[in-house]
Amino acid sequence: MNNQSSKLFSCFLLATLSLLFTYSTKRTQAAEEDRMNILFILTDDQRDNTFSGMGHPWIQTPHVDELLTQSTRFSNAYIAEPICRPSRASLLLGCHERVHRIGFSSDRKLTRKQWQGSYPVMLKAAGYHTGLVGKWHINQEKGLELEDLFDVFEGHNGHGKFLFDSKDENGETIQVTTNQKKTDDALLFIDQAPKDKPFCLSLCYATPHSSKFRLMWRQFAEPAFNNPDLTEHPMYGKAGPYRDLSITTPLAANPNPYDHIPRHVIDHDKGRNKTYNFCYDTAMCYELHMRYHQMVTELDQMMGQLIAGLAERDLTEKTLIIFGSDHGLLMGDYGMGGKGLLYDLASKFPCFIYDPTAPAATRGTTRTELVSSLDITHTILDYADVQPADHMIGTSLKPLLHSADTPADWRQGLALESLYLGRDGPIQDGYVTADGWKYIRYYKGNEKDYAKAIDTVGKAPAFEQLFDLNNDSGESQNQIENAEHKDRLNNLRTQCEKSVVDLFQQYDSYSAKYF
Repeated sequence: MNNQSSKLFSCFLLATLSLLFTYSTKRTQAAEEDRMNILFILTDDQRDNTFSGMGHPWIQTPHVDELLTQSTRFSNAYIAEPICRPSRASLLLGCHERVHRIGFSSDRKLTRKQWQGSYPVMLKAAGYHTGLVGKWHINQEKGLELEDLFDVFEGHNGHGKFLFDSKDENGETIQVTTNQKKTDDALLFIDQAPKDKPFCLSLCYATPHSSKFRLMWRQFAEPAFNNPDLTEHPMYGKAGPYRDLSITTPLAANPNPYDHIPRHVIDHDKGRNKTYNFCYDTAMCYELHMRYHQMVTELDQMMGQLIAGLAERDLTEKTLIIFGSDHGLLMGDYGMGGKGLLYDLASKFPCFIYDPTAPAATRGTTRTELVSSLDITHTILDYADVQPADHMIGTSLKPLLHSADTPADWRQGLALESLYLGRDGPIQDGYVTADGWKYIRYYKGNEKDYAKAIDTVGKAPAFEQLFDLNNDSGESQNQIENAEHKDRLNNLRTQCEKSVVDLFQQYDSYSAKYF
């Protein structure tokens, strides 16, 4: 090849490479524009069915109710871990506490290696602008700073305050509730997000957690509006909603907790009735229900602001909205308070997804398939077109949003667990089936030896429960001694044992990579 030919070839090669680069860049930009924004909203201690659109008899939640008409609701959704810290870690990492080992009874903290296997890191690597607003509540190893975990972090580790100082439109200092502060921060994140890439915002409200119930006014048997800062508040003041309703709480019937779980399994005098004392006293229980449902109603107002904010920014048809909570709550039910148990009231959570690309036939529908909170992790990654990590054991919910049919391989059973040992808490393994049966086994553990306590494989439980959810949705009739269900019970025992064995096998693989 002579010099002139060589020069012509070089020019041709450069022109071709330039065209390919331009095409590749345009294609990448188009792909970025095609991917939806993701808004994951996580509330705290919110029970399933606590929106009027989900069947609650008297709460007022018009904004969520309207969004539900354009969304798909999952009415059979169970949280992976029914207590705050491990639940949130499980959502981020996509696996159970027995695998990641981050919980209240474990001394393990989130490591930098583990963080690399979380959905925010994976989305950030895929070109998403990531943010977290609100409650974090996960301890991390020294040197792993919260502000470094996301592109934008406007959160707090722990429960946080109820009232915050803010500025009104005239620049005057005003007080706003935690819900309003987090909503304002979320809308600011959306405003400031780069326009050339999709965003994923994890918006973690700290309500209706009982810590906020305390912070409103510490006299639990008095109305919260006795707090001078709340007297005139439109939601929590004297004129707030529900104060004129006649509300009967479960505790009014004087239930005895030991009629459900024996004292030798859980002794409430060892902490549970002190931490959640407002669930064990009739007058305080009434005020708990009042404040709790007012907080949920304010959350509904925040949803209205978020939906309006997305519409004003022309993002409604470009944003996937996933709604969930870290678990439910016992509020005097069974004579008990708090969470950490595998009753539906504590282990189910309100879950729905708004997908602007879903067909009209699936919008406004309720799906009854068994769903795990770990499916949320998979779903977020699926919509971002990112392959889940090997340790993420959930299933994407996207197929249920885009077809009325149930996939042939959809789960017929789901493993449940609770590994909190504080307040005389027992280790609990559970298994719930798609045809409406639930099995729970309880073990007395040693709080000082977490690793040994959670290893229940091959051990006889201290107590067992079997519930027919189809005919006893309140889980009040333990069928464990009913001979009619002997075969079913043995099968559920086998499934439960197998699920725990599987989790330990997953831990072996996970720990080899991340610990």
